[in-house]
Amino acid sequence: MTGAAGDIMLAARALFEQQGVRATTVKDIAAEAGVARELVYYYFENKQAVIDAVLDDYVEDLVESVVVWNESRRFGDTSGSLRACVETFRRALYDAGGSPRPMIAVLEELGVRDAFDVRAVRETVDCLNDHIVTEYAAYHQVEIDFVYEMFCVVIFGLVGLVKLNPQVSDEALMKVVEQALRLDMQPFEKAQTP
Repeated sequence: MTGAAGDIMLAARALFEQQGVRATTVKDIAAEAGVARELVYYYFENKQAVIDAVLDDYVEDLVESVVVWNESRRFGDTSGSLRACVETFRRALYDAGGSPRPMIAVLEELGVRDAFDVRAVRETVDCLNDHIVTEYAAYHQVEIDFVYEMFCVVIFGLVGLVKLNPQVSDEALMKVVEQALRLDMQPFEKAQTP
C-alpha cells in the first residue's frame, strides 16, 4: 500500500502497537498520519478496513523477510541457509531482547492470532514452495512426500514450539527443521559449465 493510504495504514499500525487497537480512534489515526479524518474514510470504509490493511501489512512483512532471506542465501550452503532462516523466523516473532514483537500484542488484542498464523503460514509456504523447494530438488533427493504439507506442519510446529518455549535455541530449531524435512546438510558447489 502506497501514497496517502499507505501513510494512513502505517500511522494506524504505529498507534495500534503503541496504545492498542481499542484505544485508537480514526481521529487518532488521522492526526498521526497528518491528514483530515475525511481522508481516512476516503481510503478506508471504516476502522475495521484500516485494521485489515494493517494485518495485510504484517503478512507482507513476513513474506518479504522470506524473500530477503532467499535472496541472501549462498548456493550449496544448506546449513548456513537454515541458520539464517531460523534467525529470520525468530526476528519475525521476537526482538533482539527476546520480547514478542508489538505485532503479537495487536493480533492477540484482536483475537486473530490463530487466523493470522494460518494466513501467514500459507503465504510463507507458498513463497518457499515457489522458490526454495524447486531449487533444492534440482540438487538433492527430496526424501519426504507431501512437501508442501510438510512445510506447513514444520512452520506451524516452529511457531507453536516458540510459543511454548521462547528460549528454545536456534540450534534446536535448526535440528527440528533438518530432521522433519530430512534435509541433506552436506555443502556442495554448483557444477562448472565449460
